[in-house]
Amino acid sequence: MAQFTFTNNTYAGEALAGFMASTLLEADSVKRGLLTVINDVKSRKVILDVDDDVVLQDPSGIFADQGTTALQNESYLDPVVYEFMKQEQWDKLVQSWEAQSLKPGAFMDYEGVVDLSDFMVQRYLTKIQIANERLYWLGKSATKEATFTASFAGLLPSIAAASGVYKVGLGKPATSMSATAIDATGVVTVSDTSTLADGDVVTITAVTGTSKDTTNGGSGIAIQGQSYFIQVLSSTTFKLTRNYNEINTRKPATFSGTATAATVSYINASNVLQVLGSVYAQLDPADRAQEDFNLQIPLHVGYAYAQAQASKATNVLNAFTDPKKMDFLGVSLQLMNHWQANTILGARSSNLFLGVDLLGDASELSTVYMKPYTNDDVVRMKARMKAAVNFKFANEIFYLSA
Repeated sequence: MAQFTFTNNTYAGEALAGFMASTLLEADSVKRGLLTVINDVKSRKVILDVDDDVVLQDPSGIFADQGTTALQNESYLDPVVYEFMKQEQWDKLVQSWEAQSLKPGAFMDYEGVVDLSDFMVQRYLTKIQIANERLYWLGKSATKEATFTASFAGLLPSIAAASGVYKVGLGKPATSMSATAIDATGVVTVSDTSTLADGDVVTITAVTGTSKDTTNGGSGIAIQGQSYFIQVLSSTTFKLTRNYNEINTRKPATFSGTATAATVSYINASNVLQVLGSVYAQLDPADRAQEDFNLQIPLHVGYAYAQAQASKATNVLNAFTDPKKMDFLGVSLQLMNHWQANTILGARSSNLFLGVDLLGDASELSTVYMKPYTNDDVVRMKARMKAAVNFKFANEIFYLSA
């Protein structure tokens, strides 16, 4: 009979310590230092916000307070516990994981030690990291991997809904256009497509009608607020080819119903320099000057900026082949994977928080071979995670969206 390695460990000092830290803390934006991580968040944690003005006064031998009142507010990290659970049939696990160790002959001839923790890490680690990245920024409603019951708003929806945030829209002639129809196949009719190109990403808002995105089956979801890669069909029409949230699955977009009006917003090579120039002019100089300030953009905006740099280059031999620096007038641009389309965020990492509890009982990974217990020839794997996100000073955040 084959031998097995069993693991049933918590994070604290055990063999799988790195896995729980990796799933929660190696999401792309955390590794780049775009969020401030707070550990040991076991229950609601209060983040005290204190702000005040500075008044420069006349010299005085007698102390005279400047007369302002420090504003004290509270924001919270409310941790949510969620789990990943997967069951694998043992014979399939052998064929997929151990095939490289087999000598010529039948699979059943091989009896070796299977490192179940390595299997767990290599098959699922990256996918869990991506799911957590999306969860942190987009929230549960826009993270298809998240099916748990508890509420998890996400940073971008929370920032969009907060009062005090400096918000800018794309509803301008250079960055939006009116659609007069969206048919049941996703073909959009507008007055002019000359500023659009194949592969651009558009965001659909202000929809009138019954159009729904049925990419993932069922009755579908409203296309209001959804973003799509497009293919230009004519001087007045383009097709919504793939939902931006389906980058990893590569599913083609499908639709039902029609719409008689909508607003199409976009950032592409035709307008990205104007958009970034407008953003730069509106950033708070006091925040922009801080070392931990970041201007964050989705990948498609980064591609548009690279293309615009190449197009604007003069007498540059390798304009379209040399790598492009993601920097605009001295402000570094952070390209955000698995993010919301047509969105730009300006914020300090010390103003955006991720709370975790790596040392708590709610962060655990276990892998168990069930045959000795239930006679089922399966391996069960379970990872339990705990996280929360929030920001502190709303008035120090810049937010552009469709």
